[in-house]
Amino acid sequence: MKLHHFVSWVTGAAGGLGQAISHKLAEQGSHLILSDINHDALQKLSLKLSAYPVEIMNLPLDVSDTEAVWEGGRKIKERFGRVDILINNAGISPKGPNGSIPFQEIRIEDWNRVLAVNLNGPFNCSQVALEMMVENQRGRIVNICSQASRTYSPVTSAHYAASKSGLLGLSRKLAGEYGPLGIRVNVVVPGRVDTPMTQSVDKELSRQAALRTPLRRIGQPEEVANAVAFLVSDEASYVTGAVLDVTGGSLML
Repeated sequence: MKLHHFVSWVTGAAGGLGQAISHKLAEQGSHLILSDINHDALQKLSLKLSAYPVEIMNLPLDVSDTEAVWEGGRKIKERFGRVDILINNAGISPKGPNGSIPFQEIRIEDWNRVLAVNLNGPFNCSQVALEMMVENQRGRIVNICSQASRTYSPVTSAHYAASKSGLLGLSRKLAGEYGPLGIRVNVVVPGRVDTPMTQSVDKELSRQAALRTPLRRIGQPEEVANAVAFLVSDEASYVTGAVLDVTGGSLML
């Protein structure tokens, strides 16, 4: 139990990646704060995780709602007194019939919503968590990014790519600013992974992605969770500001 006595906060916990990450952290012995906008799915997840000998706190919220996030932080502090690990995983990626939405068809309200969740959300949660991390002189943040932040992606839209590129820049800034305090900030960049988000569009897109990938398949959520678990572990004690690509070789920089 390598994360025994740690407290981890996972946003977007009810999604495919979020569930896998939550299971992995619980397996490693970390207590969990689970956040998502889907209350019912959170409840189902916490029931599954009750098999692990860890404390679990359900914290339903919209990460783009600044007041709600700060109120959530107050509840976390009352329950646990701290956050040791933050996984900024919550995100949305609107799709068109063929995957990517053409740029000139993106409505400004959709643009604003994607940036609010994918970029403002990590900003909000990081501010809340870092307040406690600085106070306790311990912290590890992993931001879940996307290949769309590192290269052109034919299956994601401009608002998603912009939000994840911004998250990559935010991550580097936080790593540099908080490194002197012993707080590490890293990024995981998944390739195409078999989750409900990717399953919601044409399966042909996943087949084509697999053909473009050197390992000739798309990834599994557990493979991304393994990368996250490494970055928050003591084995990665000298790793900060890093971008770990979990793409099967589809991205090589």
